[in-house]
Amino acid sequence: MPINKNVFLHESDKAALDALKSIPGFTPILKGFMKSFNDKAMHIQNMSTNIRIDERQLPKYHDMLKPICEKLGIAEPDLYLTLNVVPNAYTSGDDKPYIVMTSGLLETMPEELIPTVLAHECGHIACQHVLYRTMGQMILNGSLLMLLSSGLAGLISIPLRTAFAYWMRCSEFSADRAAIMCDGTPDKLVEMCMRFAGFDKNIEGIMNKEAFIDQAKEYRELIKNDSANQAMEFMMFRNNSHPINAIRALEAMEWAETDNFKKSMDYFKAYSENRKPDEFPISFCETDLLGKDYKEVIKKLEDTGLQVKENRITEKNSYQIEAEVTEVLIDGSKEYKDGDWYKKDSVAEVKYYLPMTRAEIDAMHPGQVRIPNSSAYYIGKDYREVEMELLSAGIVNSNAVPIKDLDSDKDIRFNKVNKITIDGNSRFFKDEYIDTTADVVFTYHTLSE
Repeated sequence: MPINKNVFLHESDKAALDALKSIPGFTPILKGFMKSFNDKAMHIQNMSTNIRIDERQLPKYHDMLKPICEKLGIAEPDLYLTLNVVPNAYTSGDDKPYIVMTSGLLETMPEELIPTVLAHECGHIACQHVLYRTMGQMILNGSLLMLLSSGLAGLISIPLRTAFAYWMRCSEFSADRAAIMCDGTPDKLVEMCMRFAGFDKNIEGIMNKEAFIDQAKEYRELIKNDSANQAMEFMMFRNNSHPINAIRALEAMEWAETDNFKKSMDYFKAYSENRKPDEFPISFCETDLLGKDYKEVIKKLEDTGLQVKENRITEKNSYQIEAEVTEVLIDGSKEYKDGDWYKKDSVAEVKYYLPMTRAEIDAMHPGQVRIPNSSAYYIGKDYREVEMELLSAGIVNSNAVPIKDLDSDKDIRFNKVNKITIDGNSRFFKDEYIDTTADVVFTYHTLSE
């Protein structure tokens, strides 16, 4: 069962992304970006300029990456090191995401925190952030303008830039949660934030995480209770792609105290043990499923962890299309949405239209067979052909009765059926079901004696 990103997706992440997609110009710019952007250029940049970390080059960092990817259920990305004194790591690309760490990161972070940094970056991949974050970063630094036509470039408005930056900040909270789940505790994530905030590993002194969290709480109250401070915060950080370090740490600590965190960790543990979790989130609403092929929907529901009950409709209504889903209920309700949690005994009922096959219809008539053709069809046919056709259909009692009324075998009626009855009934239709032991009698013309 594939891991569900909703176990660590921050509520503001999805809301901000939905808001971003509603900004005028987003869709055409995205299409233009996907048409123009090429992973190969970034691959060339990394291969020519940075150090690729693998089994032969800085293998200890490469070895940190594999178990993280296994935990998050993602393919292992390429990992690079670049010369930059600013401590940072970032993920980019599209078809083949990659992670870049700066030399400043390794100088600032204790080695035991590097897996937390890598888990955060892998969280972006697991949450499927990478394409939009790559596009957003290029919008914020102005490089996307070179990829787009002049018409599309004019759509990069201030509201779009602001919305992109806000979503990117919110997406960091989701990636932080992925790192927390890989670590099992928020402690390392909080320490990572403190290191990014200025607590270099070479600074002497005891790191006080509680004081840092209190600082974050004080900051939040400072902003929340003053509209002028709120406006100032917006102006200062509106183009930032990352949230404030103290707030990231506070978000991590607060999430770790929720029931949602416990459910997420239980889910994560079950996933790592390859068993069905007691509770799991869904990543769809009913409108995402309607009109889809029922087999595709059933697989999606089962992969999520739901038990599936099929409700097949065989009688066609005017609006129904064969094999398409018309309704999905979870525990009898349509009121479900992306991110809702369900227990492992929850049942999804899938309603779809699929007419019965010939084999299914035949199975409903034990001891019977379908008559190959109608009574009208057999009149005038050669009686030997009729006899063979009825025998092939499974009718065991067919009797050919000659009518000796012809003077010549050149007569067009010679050996042709004159009348046919089934259990005395002279009118029947093609595919009508009859008993295999039904008494079939047909008369045919032949020479008089």
